[in-house]
Amino acid sequence: MIEAGEQAPARTPAATPVRCGPGMVLAIALMAINLRTLYASLPPLLPDARADLGLSAAASGLLNTLPVACLGAFAPLAPRLVRSVPIERLLVACGLLTALGAGLRGVGAEVGLFAGSVLAGAAIALAQAVIPVLVRTRFPTQTGMLTGVFSMSLTLGAGVAAALAVPLERLLHGSWAAALSIWAVPAALAALLWLPAALRPGTTVAGADGPSLLRTPLAWSIAVFFGVQSLGFYAALTWLPTVLESHGYSSGNAGTLLAVTNLVQVPPALIIPMIAARRPRQVGLMTAIVALSVVGMLGILAAPGIAPLWLVALGLGQGGTLGLGLILPVLRGGDARAVASLTAMMFCVGYLLAALGPWLLGAVRDASGGWSVPMAVLAAITASEWLAGLPAARGGTVRSP
Repeated sequence: MIEAGEQAPARTPAATPVRCGPGMVLAIALMAINLRTLYASLPPLLPDARADLGLSAAASGLLNTLPVACLGAFAPLAPRLVRSVPIERLLVACGLLTALGAGLRGVGAEVGLFAGSVLAGAAIALAQAVIPVLVRTRFPTQTGMLTGVFSMSLTLGAGVAAALAVPLERLLHGSWAAALSIWAVPAALAALLWLPAALRPGTTVAGADGPSLLRTPLAWSIAVFFGVQSLGFYAALTWLPTVLESHGYSSGNAGTLLAVTNLVQVPPALIIPMIAARRPRQVGLMTAIVALSVVGMLGILAAPGIAPLWLVALGLGQGGTLGLGLILPVLRGGDARAVASLTAMMFCVGYLLAALGPWLLGAVRDASGGWSVPMAVLAAITASEWLAGLPAARGGTVRSP
């Protein structure tokens, strides 16, 4: 049911508060770092992969879209799994499957590239859906800090993977396949780090299913806000280097600027959830970070000669909206089952919507013949995050029956 107008309580009433130790913080951070390397490592290497494998433009676009669609398609499994399988064991399995998927992408064949992307995408979908449930269930007094660590690590993983993609390819004798498969190593390390917790009695969410959310406006606000901000992120991740190159930047400088944009997201992704968790409403916070993203988009359109400045603004805004998007289900869910249901719906709706981003921007580019119209469309979509997220930012609570 919905109790409108009030924020969900920060702690679980029946739970004895447990403090999260440094080892668990590190385990959450390392697992989260691996949840974006799959996506950010491919775009800088895609031209070489296309040339070697003879991939069409449509197939190349599918490589970017398919793993994002997996994030939405597999997220609804999470609430069912956490009722019977300890979350810690799920995270070990997710880490191992992510490592296997990354390794398959490195076999240097088209089937491995697609199969590995789907396998790792499914594992990543489950991992990112169950971590917020773990945080709310086991550490209810530290939701802001741990969600901040989670979202910060997501952006850090994307930034590092984008920055190292081309240098790794050069280091590995020009092999784009080896540069992709190297990301199996940190995924396997994350699984190893979670193994001790998985061998002990773990965290499950007992009881009936969570609330039905399809007729809940608050849940839709959270889901669509997350979806629109993710659409903007993945569209920018895919096309920003090309946009910059069209304005005279070299491919190396364009890749570096993309990495800077992702790395700039790290501080707001950490800080915004901590601020949001201390406030009953987040309207002002959401307004500020969405405005930063819009300014960044419009700045690239109007004055590309100072693109580094606009990309910093864009990075700050995107990191902030990611952090806010990830903390909203934790704040608005009145209990662990509601948090699990809200998180699953947010990822399902959000990433299925986000998967349209790279395709949509490419289609607008083909229709318009340039990048001015696509960037204007992307700025308008980014501005719509504010309208989508306004009901969720105003407050409210979703509780299990």
